[in-house]
Amino acid sequence: MPAAPIPETARKNIQTVRDLEAEFVRRRTRADRLTDAVTEFVGSFRFLVAQMIVLLGWVAANVGLVPGFRPVDRFPFEFLNLAVGIEAILLSTFVLMTQNRQTKQADHWGHLQLQVSLLAEQEATKMLQMLQMICDRLGLDKMAHDPELKEMIRTTHVEELAKELEKARDEVAPDGPTPAGDEDAPDSDSDAGQSVAAPHPLRL
Repeated sequence: MPAAPIPETARKNIQTVRDLEAEFVRRRTRADRLTDAVTEFVGSFRFLVAQMIVLLGWVAANVGLVPGFRPVDRFPFEFLNLAVGIEAILLSTFVLMTQNRQTKQADHWGHLQLQVSLLAEQEATKMLQMLQMICDRLGLDKMAHDPELKEMIRTTHVEELAKELEKARDEVAPDGPTPAGDEDAPDSDSDAGQSVAAPHPLRL
């Protein structure tokens, strides 16, 4: 059975996201491109193979396994340890620089998603208000004066919602371990008959 064609609206959304990602790539500086290239190569299987070949070759050459080669870094391979240490510092720096740029990009996407969500919430609230007016005009008093509908058509304040969410997280957060010598700690038998209050539900 052939797959259903993708709607034109979905195609436009895909193209919009693609254009935004292309704009992020275009805005990269030369340093960003360099760090991305280094990080991509370091995280590849080719780098792992090349690293193993170099290390094994260096060790083999300096323990006398290569005929005609005079060892220059005998065991415990002090020069090799120095080179590997410097390599680890440089590569970790490149990786951290790439992660910082990716974090900034992720923050940008997060802010964009928040703006779109707020806009969608405002549009949904306006549509509910229009539906309530239509119900009033048609005489559907039960639907027009539904208590839950009245709560949903109220404007959602993001700052209040964030505070309520933080409050709910604090209520459900597990308590730390009770010290063994704490006299105020309740007995397990008395705790068994007590009920734990559930956090207040959030209303969006």
